[in-house]
Amino acid sequence: MFAGTFDHLHEGHKHLLRRAFQLGSWVGIGLTTNEMLSDKAEAGKIQSFEERRKALMDFIRSESQTARCTVFTIKTREGGAETMEDLEALIVSDEIGVVANAFQINEMRARNGFRRFDIIVVPRVRTEDGIPLSSSRVRRGETLDQRKLVY
Repeated sequence: MFAGTFDHLHEGHKHLLRRAFQLGSWVGIGLTTNEMLSDKAEAGKIQSFEERRKALMDFIRSESQTARCTVFTIKTREGGAETMEDLEALIVSDEIGVVANAFQINEMRARNGFRRFDIIVVPRVRTEDGIPLSSSRVRRGETLDQRKLVY
C-alpha cells in the first residue's frame, strides 16, 4: 500500500506506482481528500479530488493494472494503515517526513495489536538539477525536462 495526493500526476508518482506493482501482487492506493490539503504549499493550485482520481485511474489503466489494485479515499495522515489487518508493506518515498510517518504508523499498529508492516523506501525521481521532482515544483510552474530525469 501507499498513499498520496497525486497532484499533477508526474513521473515521480508513476515511478512509485510502477515500483508498487512490481513488488506487490495486490496494491492499495490511498488518495487524499481535498480537506487534507488545505495546509499544503499553494493549496489553491492543487487539482480537485476528482481530477486527481481521474488522472490516477487513467494511468493505472494505461499500465493494465486495474485488476491488481484498489484506490480508496484517505482522510487522515495514517490513511487507515494503523488498523488494516492484512497490510504487509507500505511503500514510501525517501522524503524524511514520509519515512518518519511510516514508522509512526507502525508504532500505532503495534499499540492496536496488529503486525508491523515492512517499510519499503523508494528513492524519489530527481530532475537534472538533482532536486526531487515534486508536485510543488509543478504547481510553481517550474519547467522540468522529463527527458533528463534521474531514477
